[in-house]
Amino acid sequence: MIDVLNNIVGEKILLQIIIIISSLIILLFLKNQIILFLTGISKKTATDLDDIIFDSIKKPTTYLILISGLILIYHILQQNYNYLFAISLSQIFYILFILIISWILVRILDNYQSSKSYLKNLKDDDDPKIISQTYEITLRIFKIIVIVITILIVMQEFGLSVTGILAFGGVGGLVVGLAAKDLLSNFFGGLMIFFDRPFRVGEFIKSPDRNIEGIVEKIGWRLTVVRTFSKNVLYIPNSAFSSIIVENATRMTNRRINEIIGLRYDDIDKIPKIVDEVRLYLSHHKDIDQENKPLVYFKSFSASSCDFFVYAFTITKEWRDFLRIKEDILYKISEIINQNDASIAFPTTTIDWKQDINK
Repeated sequence: MIDVLNNIVGEKILLQIIIIISSLIILLFLKNQIILFLTGISKKTATDLDDIIFDSIKKPTTYLILISGLILIYHILQQNYNYLFAISLSQIFYILFILIISWILVRILDNYQSSKSYLKNLKDDDDPKIISQTYEITLRIFKIIVIVITILIVMQEFGLSVTGILAFGGVGGLVVGLAAKDLLSNFFGGLMIFFDRPFRVGEFIKSPDRNIEGIVEKIGWRLTVVRTFSKNVLYIPNSAFSSIIVENATRMTNRRINEIIGLRYDDIDKIPKIVDEVRLYLSHHKDIDQENKPLVYFKSFSASSCDFFVYAFTITKEWRDFLRIKEDILYKISEIINQNDASIAFPTTTIDWKQDINK
Protein backbone atom coordinates (compact mmCIF):
# COMPACT_ATOMS: atom_id res chain seq x y z
CA MET A 1 0.00 0.00 0.00
CA ILE A 2 2.83 2.33 0.91
CA ASP A 3 4.59 1.53 -2.35
CA VAL A 4 1.43 2.35 -4.26
CA LEU A 5 1.14 5.71 -2.48
CA ASN A 6 4.77 6.45 -3.17
CA ASN A 7 4.28 5.66 -6.82
CA ILE A 8 1.21 7.90 -6.96
CA VAL A 9 3.05 10.75 -5.24
CA GLY A 10 6.05 10.25 -7.51
CA GLU A 11 3.87 10.30 -10.61
CA LYS A 12 2.09 13.42 -9.32
CA ILE A 13 5.43 15.23 -8.78
CA LEU A 14 6.66 14.14 -12.20
CA LEU A 15 3.44 15.40 -13.79
CA GLN A 16 3.80 18.78 -12.04
CA ILE A 17 7.40 19.06 -13.19
CA ILE A 18 6.40 18.22 -16.77
CA ILE A 19 3.63 20.86 -16.64
CA ILE A 20 6.11 23.46 -15.35
CA ILE A 21 8.66 22.64 -18.06
CA SER A 22 5.99 22.75 -20.76
CA SER A 23 4.77 26.08 -19.43
CA LEU A 24 8.34 27.40 -19.51
CA ILE A 25 8.73 26.41 -23.16
CA ILE A 26 5.43 28.07 -24.07
CA LEU A 27 6.29 31.22 -22.13
CA LEU A 28 9.70 31.45 -23.77
CA PHE A 29 8.11 31.06 -27.22
CA LEU A 30 5.47 33.72 -26.47
CA LYS A 31 8.07 36.05 -24.99
CA ASN A 32 10.25 35.80 -28.10
CA GLN A 33 7.29 36.38 -30.40
CA ILE A 34 6.09 39.41 -28.43
CA ILE A 35 9.56 40.98 -28.33
CA LEU A 36 10.04 40.24 -32.03
CA PHE A 37 6.73 41.95 -32.81
CA LEU A 38 7.51 44.98 -30.65
CA THR A 39 11.03 45.21 -32.11
CA GLY A 40 9.55 45.32 -35.62
CA ILE A 41 7.34 48.23 -34.57
CA SER A 42 10.23 50.06 -32.87
CA LYS A 43 12.35 49.86 -36.02
CA LYS A 44 9.86 52.19 -37.72
CA THR A 45 10.14 54.89 -35.07
CA ALA A 46 12.54 57.83 -35.23
CA THR A 47 14.05 57.30 -31.79
CA ASP A 48 16.55 54.60 -30.84
CA LEU A 49 15.49 54.40 -27.20
CA ASP A 50 12.70 51.87 -27.78
CA ASP A 51 15.12 49.63 -29.75
CA ILE A 52 17.57 49.79 -26.86
CA ILE A 53 14.87 48.90 -24.31
CA PHE A 54 13.56 45.88 -26.23
CA ASP A 55 17.09 44.64 -26.89
CA SER A 56 17.95 45.05 -23.20
CA ILE A 57 15.01 42.99 -21.89
CA LYS A 58 15.53 39.92 -24.11
CA LYS A 59 18.12 38.07 -22.05
CA PRO A 60 16.90 39.11 -18.56
CA THR A 61 13.33 38.01 -19.27
CA THR A 62 14.63 34.66 -20.53
CA TYR A 63 16.53 34.12 -17.29
CA LEU A 64 13.50 35.30 -15.30
CA ILE A 65 11.30 32.59 -16.86
CA LEU A 66 13.91 29.83 -16.52
CA ILE A 67 14.87 30.63 -12.93
CA SER A 68 11.21 30.98 -11.94
CA GLY A 69 10.57 27.50 -13.33
CA LEU A 70 13.52 26.05 -11.42
CA ILE A 71 12.32 27.70 -8.22
CA LEU A 72 8.85 26.19 -8.66
CA ILE A 73 10.33 22.76 -9.30
CA TYR A 74 12.51 23.05 -6.21
CA HIS A 75 9.50 24.20 -4.20
CA ILE A 76 7.55 21.11 -5.25
CA LEU A 77 10.45 18.86 -4.22
CA GLN A 78 10.79 20.75 -0.95
CA GLN A 79 7.14 20.19 -0.10
CA ASN A 80 7.34 16.46 -0.73
CA TYR A 81 10.85 15.66 0.47
CA ASN A 82 11.26 18.31 3.20
CA TYR A 83 14.06 20.22 1.52
CA LEU A 84 14.68 23.43 3.44
CA PHE A 85 14.38 26.97 2.11
CA ALA A 86 16.04 29.68 4.21
CA ILE A 87 13.44 32.18 3.00
CA SER A 88 9.89 31.90 1.76
CA LEU A 89 8.89 31.37 -1.84
CA SER A 90 7.40 34.88 -2.09
CA GLN A 91 10.67 36.38 -0.89
CA ILE A 92 12.60 34.40 -3.48
CA PHE A 93 10.40 35.66 -6.30
CA TYR A 94 10.59 39.22 -4.93
CA ILE A 95 14.39 39.13 -4.83
CA LEU A 96 14.49 37.57 -8.30
CA PHE A 97 12.20 40.29 -9.64
CA ILE A 98 14.37 43.04 -8.11
CA LEU A 99 17.55 41.52 -9.54
CA ILE A 100 16.03 41.16 -13.01
CA ILE A 101 14.74 44.76 -13.00
CA SER A 102 18.17 45.98 -11.88
CA TRP A 103 19.83 43.94 -14.62
CA ILE A 104 17.48 45.36 -17.25
CA LEU A 105 18.18 48.95 -16.14
CA VAL A 106 21.95 48.39 -16.22
CA ARG A 107 21.70 46.80 -19.70
CA ILE A 108 19.63 49.76 -20.94
CA LEU A 109 22.29 52.19 -19.68
CA ASP A 110 25.10 50.09 -21.21
CA ASN A 111 23.36 49.75 -24.57
CA TYR A 112 22.48 53.44 -24.63
CA GLN A 113 26.13 54.30 -24.02
CA SER A 114 27.32 51.85 -26.67
CA SER A 115 24.84 53.08 -29.28
CA LYS A 116 26.11 56.68 -29.08
CA SER A 117 22.62 57.78 -30.10
CA TYR A 118 23.06 60.97 -28.08
CA LEU A 119 25.65 62.08 -30.67
CA LYS A 120 23.13 62.14 -33.52
CA ASN A 121 21.51 65.44 -32.58
CA LEU A 122 24.59 67.54 -31.86
CA LYS A 123 24.52 71.27 -32.44
CA ASP A 124 27.19 72.97 -34.52
CA ASP A 125 29.08 74.21 -31.45
CA ASP A 126 28.97 70.87 -29.61
CA ASP A 127 32.16 68.85 -29.23
CA PRO A 128 31.44 65.10 -29.72
CA LYS A 129 34.32 64.15 -27.41
CA ILE A 130 33.06 66.29 -24.53
CA ILE A 131 29.45 65.18 -25.07
CA SER A 132 30.54 61.53 -25.06
CA GLN A 133 32.57 61.97 -21.87
CA THR A 134 29.71 63.80 -20.16
CA TYR A 135 27.19 61.07 -21.01
CA GLU A 136 29.67 58.37 -20.03
CA ILE A 137 30.20 59.69 -16.50
CA THR A 138 26.47 60.42 -16.10
CA LEU A 139 25.44 56.90 -17.15
CA ARG A 140 28.13 55.43 -14.91
CA ILE A 141 26.75 57.34 -11.92
CA PHE A 142 23.22 56.07 -12.70
CA LYS A 143 24.51 52.47 -12.89
CA ILE A 144 26.20 52.82 -9.51
CA ILE A 145 22.96 54.19 -8.02
CA VAL A 146 20.93 51.26 -9.44
CA ILE A 147 23.42 48.67 -8.13
CA VAL A 148 23.62 50.24 -4.66
CA ILE A 149 19.82 50.42 -4.31
CA THR A 150 19.49 46.80 -5.46
CA ILE A 151 22.08 45.61 -2.94
CA LEU A 152 20.33 47.47 -0.11
CA ILE A 153 16.92 46.00 -1.01
CA VAL A 154 18.31 42.44 -1.18
CA MET A 155 20.16 42.88 2.12
CA GLN A 156 16.97 44.07 3.76
CA GLU A 157 15.12 40.98 2.51
CA PHE A 158 17.79 38.80 4.15
CA GLY A 159 17.16 40.53 7.47
CA LEU A 160 20.19 42.81 7.57
CA SER A 161 19.79 46.30 9.03
CA VAL A 162 20.00 48.77 6.18
CA THR A 163 19.71 51.71 8.60
CA GLY A 164 22.86 50.66 10.43
CA ILE A 165 24.75 50.21 7.17
CA LEU A 166 23.66 53.64 5.93
CA ALA A 167 24.66 55.23 9.23
CA PHE A 168 28.06 53.54 9.10
CA GLY A 169 28.45 54.56 5.48
CA GLY A 170 27.58 58.16 6.38
CA VAL A 171 30.24 58.30 9.09
CA GLY A 172 32.77 56.59 6.82
CA GLY A 173 31.92 58.97 3.99
CA LEU A 174 32.43 61.94 6.30
CA VAL A 175 35.86 60.67 7.34
CA VAL A 176 36.88 59.99 3.74
CA GLY A 177 35.50 63.35 2.64
CA LEU A 178 37.54 65.23 5.24
CA ALA A 179 40.69 63.27 4.40
CA ALA A 180 40.30 63.77 0.65
CA LYS A 181 38.69 67.21 0.61
CA ASP A 182 40.95 68.62 -2.09
CA LEU A 183 40.65 65.49 -4.24
CA LEU A 184 36.84 65.58 -4.02
CA SER A 185 36.69 69.31 -4.73
CA ASN A 186 38.79 68.78 -7.84
CA PHE A 187 36.57 65.86 -8.89
CA PHE A 188 33.38 67.91 -8.56
CA GLY A 189 35.14 70.83 -10.26
CA GLY A 190 35.83 68.52 -13.20
CA LEU A 191 32.21 67.39 -13.12
CA MET A 192 31.11 71.03 -13.29
CA ILE A 193 33.36 71.62 -16.33
CA PHE A 194 31.90 68.58 -18.12
CA PHE A 195 28.29 69.63 -17.47
CA ASP A 196 28.55 73.45 -17.78
CA ARG A 197 31.17 73.33 -20.55
CA PRO A 198 32.67 76.82 -20.00
CA PHE A 199 35.53 75.71 -22.26
CA ARG A 200 36.64 72.70 -24.30
CA VAL A 201 39.87 71.13 -25.46
CA GLY A 202 41.50 73.36 -28.09
CA GLU A 203 39.90 76.61 -26.94
CA PHE A 204 41.78 79.71 -25.79
CA ILE A 205 40.95 80.81 -22.23
CA LYS A 206 42.26 83.41 -19.82
CA SER A 207 41.36 84.56 -16.35
CA PRO A 208 41.64 88.12 -15.02
CA ASP A 209 41.70 86.67 -11.49
CA ARG A 210 44.69 84.38 -12.02
CA ASN A 211 47.70 84.36 -14.30
CA ILE A 212 46.02 81.89 -16.66
CA GLU A 213 46.14 82.37 -20.43
CA GLY A 214 46.54 79.73 -23.09
CA ILE A 215 45.07 76.85 -25.09
CA VAL A 216 43.26 74.03 -23.25
CA GLU A 217 45.02 70.75 -24.04
CA LYS A 218 43.30 68.34 -21.66
CA ILE A 219 40.41 68.31 -19.19
CA GLY A 220 40.82 65.61 -16.57
CA TRP A 221 38.89 64.76 -13.42
CA ARG A 222 41.57 66.34 -11.22
CA LEU A 223 43.55 68.70 -13.44
CA THR A 224 43.08 70.84 -16.53
CA VAL A 225 46.16 71.27 -18.73
CA VAL A 226 46.64 74.66 -20.41
CA ARG A 227 49.56 75.49 -22.73
CA THR A 228 50.54 79.15 -22.71
CA PHE A 229 51.78 81.13 -25.72
CA SER A 230 55.33 80.79 -24.40
CA LYS A 231 54.80 76.99 -24.77
CA ASN A 232 54.89 76.45 -21.01
CA VAL A 233 52.31 74.09 -19.51
CA LEU A 234 49.96 75.03 -16.66
CA TYR A 235 48.45 72.25 -14.54
CA ILE A 236 45.38 73.81 -12.94
CA PRO A 237 43.30 72.01 -10.26
CA ASN A 238 39.68 71.86 -11.39
CA SER A 239 38.49 73.30 -8.09
CA ALA A 240 40.09 76.63 -9.08
CA PHE A 241 37.53 77.14 -11.87
CA SER A 242 34.64 77.21 -9.39
CA SER A 243 35.93 80.43 -7.81
CA ILE A 244 37.47 82.42 -10.67
CA ILE A 245 36.24 84.25 -13.75
CA VAL A 246 37.16 82.49 -16.99
CA GLU A 247 37.10 84.29 -20.33
CA ASN A 248 36.71 82.03 -23.35
CA ALA A 249 38.20 84.01 -26.21
CA THR A 250 37.53 81.23 -28.76
CA ARG A 251 33.77 81.79 -28.50
CA MET A 252 33.91 85.48 -29.37
CA THR A 253 31.78 86.51 -32.32
CA ASN A 254 34.13 89.27 -33.55
CA ARG A 255 37.50 90.81 -32.78
CA ARG A 256 37.59 94.46 -31.78
CA ILE A 257 39.67 97.37 -33.03
CA ASN A 258 39.87 100.07 -30.37
CA GLU A 259 42.44 102.76 -31.11
CA ILE A 260 42.95 106.35 -29.96
CA ILE A 261 44.83 108.54 -32.46
CA GLY A 262 46.20 111.94 -31.52
CA LEU A 263 46.74 114.84 -33.92
CA ARG A 264 48.71 118.03 -33.36
CA TYR A 265 46.96 121.10 -31.99
CA ASP A 266 48.11 122.93 -35.14
CA ASP A 267 45.84 120.56 -37.14
CA ILE A 268 42.70 121.00 -35.07
CA ASP A 269 40.80 122.64 -37.93
CA LYS A 270 41.49 119.57 -40.11
CA ILE A 271 40.15 117.02 -37.63
CA PRO A 272 36.44 117.11 -38.80
CA LYS A 273 37.41 116.21 -42.37
CA ILE A 274 39.86 113.51 -41.25
CA VAL A 275 37.26 111.94 -38.96
CA ASP A 276 34.62 111.95 -41.73
CA GLU A 277 37.00 110.30 -44.22
CA VAL A 278 38.05 107.60 -41.74
CA ARG A 279 34.40 106.95 -40.87
CA LEU A 280 33.50 106.67 -44.59
CA TYR A 281 36.45 104.35 -45.22
CA LEU A 282 35.44 101.98 -42.40
CA SER A 283 31.76 101.99 -43.42
CA HIS A 284 32.74 100.47 -46.78
CA HIS A 285 35.45 98.12 -45.54
CA LYS A 286 34.62 94.52 -46.50
CA ASP A 287 36.34 93.03 -43.43
CA ILE A 288 34.49 95.21 -40.90
CA ASP A 289 31.21 93.98 -39.44
CA GLN A 290 28.68 96.56 -40.62
CA GLU A 291 25.96 95.23 -38.32
CA ASN A 292 28.04 96.69 -35.50
CA LYS A 293 28.52 100.09 -37.07
CA PRO A 294 32.11 101.36 -36.75
CA LEU A 295 32.47 104.45 -34.57
CA VAL A 296 34.89 107.28 -35.35
CA TYR A 297 34.57 110.46 -33.24
CA PHE A 298 36.64 113.28 -31.88
CA LYS A 299 37.30 112.32 -28.28
CA SER A 300 39.23 114.82 -26.19
CA PHE A 301 41.94 117.39 -25.82
CA SER A 302 45.00 115.72 -24.34
CA ALA A 303 48.21 117.26 -23.05
CA SER A 304 50.03 117.08 -26.39
CA SER A 305 47.35 116.08 -28.89
CA CYS A 306 43.75 116.32 -30.06
CA ASP A 307 42.45 112.74 -29.90
CA PHE A 308 39.85 110.88 -31.93
CA PHE A 309 39.02 107.21 -31.48
CA VAL A 310 38.36 104.35 -33.88
CA TYR A 311 36.06 101.59 -32.64
CA ALA A 312 35.08 98.72 -34.96
CA PHE A 313 34.63 94.96 -35.11
CA THR A 314 36.20 92.67 -37.70
CA ILE A 315 34.24 89.84 -39.27
CA THR A 316 37.00 87.33 -38.71
CA LYS A 317 37.88 85.83 -35.31
CA GLU A 318 41.22 84.41 -36.47
CA TRP A 319 44.10 86.19 -34.78
CA ARG A 320 46.44 86.48 -37.78
CA ASP A 321 43.69 87.77 -40.08
CA PHE A 322 42.69 90.31 -37.45
CA LEU A 323 46.25 91.62 -37.18
CA ARG A 324 46.45 91.96 -40.98
CA ILE A 325 43.13 93.85 -41.17
CA LYS A 326 44.08 96.13 -38.29
CA GLU A 327 47.44 96.85 -39.88
CA ASP A 328 45.79 97.82 -43.21
CA ILE A 329 43.32 100.11 -41.42
CA LEU A 330 46.04 101.89 -39.45
CA TYR A 331 48.09 102.40 -42.61
CA LYS A 332 45.03 103.84 -44.35
CA ILE A 333 44.29 106.19 -41.43
CA SER A 334 47.88 107.40 -41.55
CA GLU A 335 47.49 108.00 -45.30
CA ILE A 336 44.28 109.99 -44.77
CA ILE A 337 46.01 112.13 -42.15
CA ASN A 338 48.93 112.86 -44.51
CA GLN A 339 46.58 113.66 -47.42
CA ASN A 340 45.02 116.37 -45.25
CA ASP A 341 48.45 117.90 -44.48
CA ALA A 342 48.17 116.87 -40.84
CA SER A 343 50.49 114.94 -38.60
CA ILE A 344 50.15 112.48 -35.77
CA ALA A 345 51.13 114.14 -32.51
CA PHE A 346 53.89 113.09 -30.20
CA PRO A 347 54.70 114.40 -26.70
CA THR A 348 56.01 117.96 -26.93
CA THR A 349 56.84 120.76 -24.53
CA THR A 350 56.31 124.44 -25.38
CA ILE A 351 58.39 127.04 -23.60
CA ASP A 352 56.91 130.51 -23.59
CA TRP A 353 60.07 132.63 -23.58
CA LYS A 354 59.49 136.27 -22.74
CA GLN A 355 62.47 138.61 -23.08
CA ASP A 356 62.59 141.89 -21.24
CA ILE A 357 63.27 144.43 -24.02
CA ASN A 358 64.23 147.11 -21.48
CA LYS A 359 67.41 145.27 -20.61
